[in-house]
Amino acid sequence: YEVPPSYRAILALYALIFLLGVLGNAAVIWVTAFELRRTVNGVWFLNLSVADLLCCLALPFLALPLARDHHWPLGGFACKLLPSLTILNMFASVLLLTAISADRCALVTRPVWCQNHRSPKLARAVCATAWLLATCLTLPSFIFRTTRWDVFSEKTTCVLDYTAVGRHQRLTELLTAAARFLGGFLLPLVLITVCYGLLLARLHTKGFARSQRAVKLILVVISSFFVCWLPYHVVGLILASSSPRSPWFKGASDADPIVAGVAYVNSCINPIIYVIMGQDFKAKFWRSWRAVLRGALSDDPSST
Repeated sequence: YEVPPSYRAILALYALIFLLGVLGNAAVIWVTAFELRRTVNGVWFLNLSVADLLCCLALPFLALPLARDHHWPLGGFACKLLPSLTILNMFASVLLLTAISADRCALVTRPVWCQNHRSPKLARAVCATAWLLATCLTLPSFIFRTTRWDVFSEKTTCVLDYTAVGRHQRLTELLTAAARFLGGFLLPLVLITVCYGLLLARLHTKGFARSQRAVKLILVVISSFFVCWLPYHVVGLILASSSPRSPWFKGASDADPIVAGVAYVNSCINPIIYVIMGQDFKAKFWRSWRAVLRGALSDDPSST
Protein backbone atom coordinates (compact mmCIF):
# COMPACT_ATOMS: atom_id res chain seq x y z
CA TYR A 1 0.00 0.00 0.00
CA GLU A 2 1.33 3.40 -1.06
CA VAL A 3 0.11 6.37 0.97
CA PRO A 4 -1.72 8.88 -1.31
CA PRO A 5 -0.15 12.38 -1.56
CA SER A 6 -3.15 13.96 0.20
CA TYR A 7 -2.73 11.57 3.14
CA ARG A 8 1.01 12.26 3.26
CA ALA A 9 0.25 15.96 3.73
CA ILE A 10 -2.23 15.15 6.51
CA LEU A 11 0.28 12.81 8.20
CA ALA A 12 2.93 15.54 8.04
CA LEU A 13 0.43 17.94 9.63
CA TYR A 14 -0.31 15.39 12.38
CA ALA A 15 3.41 15.03 13.08
CA LEU A 16 3.85 18.80 13.32
CA ILE A 17 0.81 19.17 15.60
CA PHE A 18 2.11 16.35 17.80
CA LEU A 19 5.57 17.90 18.22
CA LEU A 20 4.38 21.47 18.77
CA GLY A 21 1.41 20.39 20.89
CA VAL A 22 3.28 18.08 23.25
CA LEU A 23 6.18 20.49 23.78
CA GLY A 24 4.02 23.63 23.99
CA ASN A 25 1.31 22.24 26.24
CA ALA A 26 3.86 20.51 28.48
CA ALA A 27 5.57 23.90 28.91
CA VAL A 28 2.27 25.60 29.77
CA ILE A 29 1.41 22.81 32.24
CA TRP A 30 4.83 23.20 33.88
CA VAL A 31 4.42 26.97 34.32
CA THR A 32 0.78 26.88 35.45
CA ALA A 33 1.18 23.88 37.77
CA PHE A 34 4.35 25.02 39.52
CA GLU A 35 4.41 28.82 39.21
CA LEU A 36 0.78 29.91 38.80
CA ARG A 37 -1.07 27.22 40.73
CA ARG A 38 -2.42 29.76 43.25
CA THR A 39 -3.98 32.00 40.59
CA VAL A 40 -7.39 31.61 38.99
CA ASN A 41 -5.95 32.09 35.51
CA GLY A 42 -3.36 29.42 36.26
CA VAL A 43 -6.15 26.92 37.03
CA TRP A 44 -8.01 27.76 33.78
CA PHE A 45 -5.00 27.48 31.50
CA LEU A 46 -3.64 24.38 33.24
CA ASN A 47 -6.88 22.50 32.52
CA LEU A 48 -7.08 23.84 28.97
CA SER A 49 -3.53 22.61 28.29
CA VAL A 50 -4.21 19.18 29.83
CA ALA A 51 -7.17 18.77 27.44
CA ASP A 52 -5.01 19.75 24.46
CA LEU A 53 -2.14 17.51 25.56
CA LEU A 54 -4.41 14.45 25.78
CA CYS A 55 -5.53 15.05 22.19
CA CYS A 56 -1.94 15.51 20.98
CA LEU A 57 -0.78 12.29 22.67
CA ALA A 58 -3.52 10.35 20.84
CA LEU A 59 -2.51 11.72 17.42
CA PRO A 60 0.23 9.20 16.48
CA PHE A 61 -2.25 6.36 17.02
CA LEU A 62 -5.05 8.14 15.13
CA ALA A 63 -2.64 8.58 12.21
CA LEU A 64 -2.14 4.81 11.83
CA PRO A 65 -5.27 4.17 9.70
CA LEU A 66 -4.19 6.88 7.24
CA ALA A 67 -0.77 5.28 6.89
CA ARG A 68 -2.15 1.71 6.64
CA ASP A 69 -5.06 2.04 4.20
CA HIS A 70 -7.66 2.45 7.00
CA HIS A 71 -6.52 -0.70 8.82
CA TRP A 72 -6.81 -0.41 12.63
CA PRO A 73 -4.16 -2.59 14.34
CA LEU A 74 -4.68 -1.59 17.98
CA GLY A 75 -7.75 -3.59 19.01
CA GLY A 76 -11.26 -2.82 20.22
CA PHE A 77 -10.60 -0.88 23.43
CA ALA A 78 -8.08 1.46 21.77
CA CYS A 79 -10.64 2.01 18.99
CA LYS A 80 -13.09 3.26 21.62
CA LEU A 81 -10.61 5.22 23.73
CA LEU A 82 -8.28 7.06 21.33
CA PRO A 83 -10.85 8.71 19.00
CA SER A 84 -12.94 9.56 22.08
CA LEU A 85 -10.02 11.58 23.48
CA THR A 86 -10.49 13.97 20.56
CA ILE A 87 -14.17 14.45 21.43
CA LEU A 88 -13.30 14.80 25.13
CA ASN A 89 -10.76 17.49 24.22
CA MET A 90 -13.37 19.35 22.18
CA PHE A 91 -16.03 19.33 24.91
CA ALA A 92 -13.60 20.02 27.78
CA SER A 93 -11.98 22.89 25.86
CA VAL A 94 -15.22 24.60 24.88
CA LEU A 95 -16.69 24.24 28.39
CA LEU A 96 -13.51 25.65 29.92
CA LEU A 97 -13.50 28.53 27.41
CA THR A 98 -17.12 29.26 28.35
CA ALA A 99 -16.15 29.27 32.04
CA ILE A 100 -13.18 31.56 31.33
CA SER A 101 -15.48 33.94 29.43
CA ALA A 102 -17.98 34.02 32.30
CA ASP A 103 -15.08 34.63 34.72
CA ARG A 104 -13.77 37.55 32.66
CA CYS A 105 -17.27 39.00 32.37
CA ALA A 106 -17.80 38.74 36.14
CA LEU A 107 -14.44 40.41 36.84
CA VAL A 108 -15.55 43.54 35.02
CA THR A 109 -19.31 43.56 35.65
CA ARG A 110 -19.36 42.13 39.23
CA PRO A 111 -16.04 43.21 40.80
CA VAL A 112 -17.33 43.17 44.39
CA TRP A 113 -18.63 39.59 44.07
CA CYS A 114 -15.31 38.53 42.54
CA GLN A 115 -13.37 40.17 45.35
CA ASN A 116 -15.32 38.11 47.90
CA HIS A 117 -15.83 34.79 46.11
CA ARG A 118 -13.44 34.41 43.14
CA SER A 119 -10.69 31.98 44.13
CA PRO A 120 -8.53 29.14 42.73
CA LYS A 121 -10.62 26.71 44.79
CA LEU A 122 -13.83 27.81 43.03
CA ALA A 123 -12.06 27.67 39.65
CA ARG A 124 -10.91 24.10 40.36
CA ALA A 125 -14.50 23.11 41.24
CA VAL A 126 -15.75 24.63 37.98
CA CYS A 127 -13.02 22.79 36.03
CA ALA A 128 -13.93 19.48 37.70
CA THR A 129 -17.57 20.04 36.71
CA ALA A 130 -16.51 20.85 33.14
CA TRP A 131 -14.45 17.63 32.91
CA LEU A 132 -17.33 15.56 34.31
CA LEU A 133 -19.82 17.06 31.85
CA ALA A 134 -17.35 16.65 28.96
CA THR A 135 -16.90 12.97 29.88
CA CYS A 136 -20.67 12.43 29.86
CA LEU A 137 -20.99 14.14 26.46
CA THR A 138 -18.17 11.95 25.11
CA LEU A 139 -19.86 8.68 26.13
CA PRO A 140 -21.80 8.19 22.84
CA SER A 141 -18.51 8.21 20.92
CA PHE A 142 -17.02 5.67 23.34
CA ILE A 143 -20.11 3.42 23.30
CA PHE A 144 -20.69 3.32 19.54
CA ARG A 145 -17.03 3.03 18.46
CA THR A 146 -16.08 -0.51 17.49
CA THR A 147 -13.78 -2.52 15.24
CA ARG A 148 -15.16 -4.17 12.11
CA TRP A 149 -13.56 -6.92 10.00
CA ASP A 150 -13.91 -6.45 6.24
CA VAL A 151 -13.75 -9.87 4.52
CA PHE A 152 -13.10 -8.37 1.07
CA SER A 153 -10.16 -6.13 1.94
CA GLU A 154 -9.09 -8.34 4.88
CA LYS A 155 -8.68 -5.31 7.12
CA THR A 156 -9.93 -4.33 10.55
CA THR A 157 -11.39 -0.83 10.64
CA CYS A 158 -12.35 1.42 13.56
CA VAL A 159 -15.83 2.81 12.92
CA LEU A 160 -18.89 4.32 14.54
CA ASP A 161 -21.50 1.54 14.50
CA TYR A 162 -25.10 2.35 15.45
CA THR A 163 -26.58 -1.07 14.58
CA ALA A 164 -27.12 -1.79 18.30
CA VAL A 165 -30.08 0.63 18.31
CA GLY A 166 -31.83 -1.33 15.53
CA ARG A 167 -33.94 0.50 12.98
CA HIS A 168 -33.28 3.86 14.67
CA GLN A 169 -29.58 3.89 13.80
CA ARG A 170 -29.81 6.75 11.24
CA LEU A 171 -31.82 8.85 13.69
CA THR A 172 -29.35 8.06 16.49
CA GLU A 173 -26.42 9.06 14.29
CA LEU A 174 -28.11 12.34 13.35
CA LEU A 175 -29.08 13.14 16.95
CA THR A 176 -25.52 12.39 18.13
CA ALA A 177 -24.03 14.73 15.50
CA ALA A 178 -26.61 17.44 16.26
CA ALA A 179 -26.02 17.18 20.03
CA ARG A 180 -22.27 17.38 19.43
CA PHE A 181 -22.73 20.52 17.32
CA LEU A 182 -25.13 22.17 19.79
CA GLY A 183 -23.25 21.26 22.99
CA GLY A 184 -19.73 21.53 21.58
CA PHE A 185 -20.12 24.56 19.35
CA LEU A 186 -23.34 26.56 18.96
CA LEU A 187 -24.56 26.98 22.57
CA PRO A 188 -21.07 27.77 23.94
CA LEU A 189 -20.59 30.25 21.07
CA VAL A 190 -23.83 32.04 22.02
CA LEU A 191 -22.91 32.14 25.73
CA ILE A 192 -19.38 33.35 25.02
CA THR A 193 -20.69 36.04 22.65
CA VAL A 194 -23.11 37.29 25.33
CA CYS A 195 -20.32 37.34 27.95
CA TYR A 196 -17.96 39.34 25.76
CA GLY A 197 -20.74 41.64 24.57
CA LEU A 198 -21.38 42.63 28.20
CA LEU A 199 -17.69 42.75 29.03
CA LEU A 200 -16.62 44.87 26.05
CA ALA A 201 -19.48 47.31 26.63
CA ARG A 202 -18.27 47.84 30.22
CA LEU A 203 -14.60 48.05 29.22
CA HIS A 204 -15.44 50.63 26.56
CA THR A 205 -17.13 52.90 29.10
CA LYS A 206 -14.63 52.47 31.97
CA GLY A 207 -11.39 51.50 30.23
CA PHE A 208 -9.45 48.83 32.11
CA ALA A 209 -6.13 48.67 30.25
CA ARG A 210 -4.87 45.61 32.14
CA SER A 211 -8.15 43.74 31.63
CA GLN A 212 -8.15 44.65 27.94
CA ARG A 213 -4.81 42.86 27.44
CA ALA A 214 -6.15 39.70 29.06
CA VAL A 215 -9.40 39.93 27.10
CA LYS A 216 -7.53 40.18 23.79
CA LEU A 217 -5.52 37.05 24.60
CA ILE A 218 -8.60 35.04 25.57
CA LEU A 219 -10.58 36.29 22.55
CA VAL A 220 -7.84 35.07 20.21
CA VAL A 221 -7.80 31.66 21.95
CA ILE A 222 -11.60 31.41 21.69
CA SER A 223 -11.64 32.52 18.04
CA SER A 224 -9.01 29.93 17.11
CA PHE A 225 -11.11 27.20 18.75
CA PHE A 226 -14.28 27.99 16.81
CA VAL A 227 -12.45 28.52 13.50
CA CYS A 228 -10.63 25.18 13.83
CA TRP A 229 -13.69 23.16 14.88
CA LEU A 230 -16.37 24.62 12.56
CA PRO A 231 -15.39 22.51 9.47
CA TYR A 232 -15.37 19.36 11.64
CA HIS A 233 -18.96 19.96 12.79
CA VAL A 234 -20.20 20.84 9.30
CA VAL A 235 -18.74 17.63 7.84
CA GLY A 236 -20.11 15.59 10.76
CA LEU A 237 -23.62 16.93 10.20
CA ILE A 238 -23.42 16.21 6.44
CA LEU A 239 -22.24 12.64 7.05
CA ALA A 240 -25.02 12.03 9.58
CA SER A 241 -27.83 13.53 7.48
CA SER A 242 -26.91 12.44 3.92
CA SER A 243 -27.51 9.19 2.09
CA PRO A 244 -24.29 7.14 1.68
CA ARG A 245 -24.91 7.21 -2.10
CA SER A 246 -25.21 11.00 -2.36
CA PRO A 247 -22.40 13.25 -3.69
CA TRP A 248 -22.63 15.26 -0.45
CA PHE A 249 -21.74 12.15 1.56
CA LYS A 250 -18.87 11.29 -0.80
CA GLY A 251 -17.46 14.82 -0.58
CA ALA A 252 -17.80 14.89 3.21
CA SER A 253 -16.10 11.48 3.52
CA ASP A 254 -13.16 12.71 1.44
CA ALA A 255 -12.94 15.90 3.51
CA ASP A 256 -13.20 14.13 6.88
CA PRO A 257 -9.44 13.50 7.46
CA ILE A 258 -8.68 17.07 6.39
CA VAL A 259 -11.20 18.76 8.71
CA ALA A 260 -10.06 16.46 11.54
CA GLY A 261 -6.51 17.72 10.96
CA VAL A 262 -7.72 21.33 11.07
CA ALA A 263 -9.52 20.59 14.37
CA TYR A 264 -6.35 19.03 15.80
CA VAL A 265 -4.43 22.24 14.98
CA ASN A 266 -6.33 23.85 17.85
CA SER A 267 -4.57 21.49 20.27
CA CYS A 268 -1.14 22.93 19.51
CA ILE A 269 -1.92 26.57 18.76
CA ASN A 270 -2.72 27.95 22.23
CA PRO A 271 0.86 27.90 23.62
CA ILE A 272 1.99 29.74 20.48
CA ILE A 273 -0.71 32.38 21.07
CA TYR A 274 0.33 32.76 24.73
CA VAL A 275 3.95 33.31 23.76
CA ILE A 276 3.29 35.76 20.90
CA MET A 277 0.75 37.81 22.85
CA GLY A 278 2.70 37.79 26.11
CA GLN A 279 3.95 41.14 27.29
CA ASP A 280 7.51 42.08 26.22
CA PHE A 281 7.64 38.89 24.15
CA LYS A 282 10.99 39.37 22.41
CA ALA A 283 12.90 40.46 25.50
CA LYS A 284 11.48 37.71 27.70
CA PHE A 285 11.88 35.04 25.02
CA TRP A 286 15.65 35.27 25.11
CA ARG A 287 15.72 35.19 28.90
CA SER A 288 13.30 32.38 29.69
CA TRP A 289 10.35 30.65 28.03
CA ARG A 290 8.89 30.39 31.50
CA ALA A 291 8.95 34.17 31.86
CA VAL A 292 7.11 34.53 28.55
CA LEU A 293 4.34 32.13 29.54
CA ARG A 294 4.13 33.50 33.07
CA GLY A 295 3.73 37.03 31.71
CA ALA A 296 0.98 35.96 29.31
CA LEU A 297 -0.99 33.74 31.68
CA SER A 298 -0.73 35.53 35.02
CA ASP A 299 -2.66 38.65 33.99
CA ASP A 300 -5.02 38.11 36.88
CA PRO A 301 -6.24 41.07 38.92
CA SER A 302 -7.45 38.88 41.79
CA SER A 303 -5.00 36.03 41.77
CA THR A 304 -5.46 34.76 45.31
